[in-house]
Amino acid sequence: MDAVGNPPVNAPFLVLDAAARTASLTRTLASAPESGEIWVFGFGSLMWNPGFDHDRSHPAVLDGYQRKFHIWTAMARGTPECPGLGLCLEAGVGDCRGIAFRMLPEVRDAAFAYLWDREMVSGIYQPAWVPIVLDDGEALTALTFVVNRDHQQYAGPMPPERMAEVMENAAGKY
Repeated sequence: MDAVGNPPVNAPFLVLDAAARTASLTRTLASAPESGEIWVFGFGSLMWNPGFDHDRSHPAVLDGYQRKFHIWTAMARGTPECPGLGLCLEAGVGDCRGIAFRMLPEVRDAAFAYLWDREMVSGIYQPAWVPIVLDDGEALTALTFVVNRDHQQYAGPMPPERMAEVMENAAGKY
């Protein structure tokens, strides 16, 4: 991104191939917590549309990360000709409130396949196991998707006026 918040010029929006997504999923599963329970921390659209079966959901807090409109999107909220801005989870000062979902064990494979098809299309996110605290005080580890600041679709900070202009002019399937 340049200093005024323009998308990369002549840089096509990436799509990871199936092999790259499978390798990412394999690495992530290999580092899963040993508790047997799989929790997913939703900070954006996963909060209201997790897309997988779960038996518990709770408001939760992830310390040391913030929700930001710092990624260029040409699918959900934009097009390749007129990219929009999407939410990402970015390491930094503060915290992020979201919803934690406990995945049903019997749908684990299908749920992970769904999440990788949804969240790992371009590689803008890096899957990460992070410590969260549920509103009832329970501390646990959850999977979430953290922005890759080195990715070409990382927009980074920009003036609020520029963000508003991008959002006003962009249109995508959502």
